[in-house]
Amino acid sequence: MGSQMLHRHPDRLHRRNATALEAVVRRVDNIPENIFGQRRAHLRTIRQRYELLFGLLLNSGLRISEALGLKVRDMRLRDGVALAVRVIGKGDKERLVPLPKKFGQIFGFWLKDRNRAEAIFAKANGQPVSAQAAQAYLRGMLQKAGIEKKISPHKLRHTYATNLLNTGAELVDIKALLGHESIATTQIDPHVGQERMEQVVARL
Repeated sequence: MGSQMLHRHPDRLHRRNATALEAVVRRVDNIPENIFGQRRAHLRTIRQRYELLFGLLLNSGLRISEALGLKVRDMRLRDGVALAVRVIGKGDKERLVPLPKKFGQIFGFWLKDRNRAEAIFAKANGQPVSAQAAQAYLRGMLQKAGIEKKISPHKLRHTYATNLLNTGAELVDIKALLGHESIATTQIDPHVGQERMEQVVARL
């Protein structure tokens, strides 16, 4: 993956658009009192779930399938802050992706007192939302934010990669964070490699 590959995706979110999306998802005054028999309190719970899902994609670069497969036990928490997320990606490769501190505080608070075996993005029936449902909800939020680009959850992953590149991250680091290449293959000591990843993400 080179810098040209990152910039080949015009339908990624620029920072101002990502900020607009995050702001519109956080708002609660645009949630109706009742829709399809669902009351506002329930709709707010759904909205918050997607707020944290899209926030995670923008702050970790996870694939949508990886994010939806997460359980609470996959999070590395300390003092109520989500420090990193353990991911089993393609080819059963495991990686530990650090989270920016600001998002980690929000995410950790949301996970407070949750059962460790629970799917993080579970619906009321305990099953995680589908990728199709996430795509549909994202489309609605983009419309509310006045963003006309065709952005999918996967494009949020591209946005994360581009943001890393713009902060001066090396391509080898971006590839490792995205799960394109194992830290082990770079001949870096695992502990040193993880510290390096944390330093890279801290610049976001």
